[in-house]
Amino acid sequence: MERREFLAAAATVVFVPSAASSNPYLDPDYVRTLTDSLARGRYELGGMPLTPRALAHTRQVGALQPATLSTQLQEATSDLMYQVSITLYDAGKLAQSEHASTMALDLAHHAQDFPGQARAYDALSRVALYRNDPTRAVQYAQRGLRIPDLPASRASSLHMRLGRALVAINGHSSDARNALEIALDTRGLSPFAEAALGGDVAIGLSQLGVYDQANLLLDKAANAMGQYSPLFQAQYLGRQAQTAIRAGKPGLTAEYMGTLTRALPFISSARVNSRVRDILHRTKSWNQISEIRVARERLQEMLTPETPTS
Repeated sequence: MERREFLAAAATVVFVPSAASSNPYLDPDYVRTLTDSLARGRYELGGMPLTPRALAHTRQVGALQPATLSTQLQEATSDLMYQVSITLYDAGKLAQSEHASTMALDLAHHAQDFPGQARAYDALSRVALYRNDPTRAVQYAQRGLRIPDLPASRASSLHMRLGRALVAINGHSSDARNALEIALDTRGLSPFAEAALGGDVAIGLSQLGVYDQANLLLDKAANAMGQYSPLFQAQYLGRQAQTAIRAGKPGLTAEYMGTLTRALPFISSARVNSRVRDILHRTKSWNQISEIRVARERLQEMLTPETPTS
């Protein structure tokens, strides 16, 4: 949805409320507009500033009875809870993110919304892997892939999740590479989805030691994402620095650290902060290299403070 269309939709749901109920969360159009607003905010700012809003959505949707809602509203609230989940995930609120993903899955089941169910399994796999539970992450991705008639974009994302989870399990490198290649071979995606998928696949390839291909994909993703999402761009820049570290290339690492430093003031993300701390930790042994030392100092200065959310 273009910005002008989004603003028009927001004005409509604010000033022309549904006559069906005084609770706006029972209006599918209102819920869809909330979903678009949350997604746009995350793309632009990162998840941390949006945590209170995401938690408020969780409370409001949690007070509803899924079985009593219309199919249209079940689908809309499932989509909202998916966006809540990945917003909280980016903010480092993993327990709350998992809870929101479970709510999204339950609502999608009630609606018999297969793409919505796959989307929720994708989110659950994402959170499980971040919590260092790759076996569970694999299980969630596999459940999603067993859902029939999935859109190409959703199937490709689940294959990417499966591949990245398998990377973290000893003895599954070949299976991981196969799943990542299936994801990468997907055709017909939007430019945004294609760039994001390539960057996400690259993360798994980097962990497999396929550094050159990973760096090419990350470079493409970071450059493409600038017009869509400062958050995604910062994520892929951080991953480029980590890939260069794994490849043992301090000069390239310093270059990516410098670009990441310039990106940090635009977003507030616990995941990006975690990536920055990992980069700083992994480059300690290179601190005698002047360009690395300068890059580390500047990156440390730009690290976004994390304020606990009540």
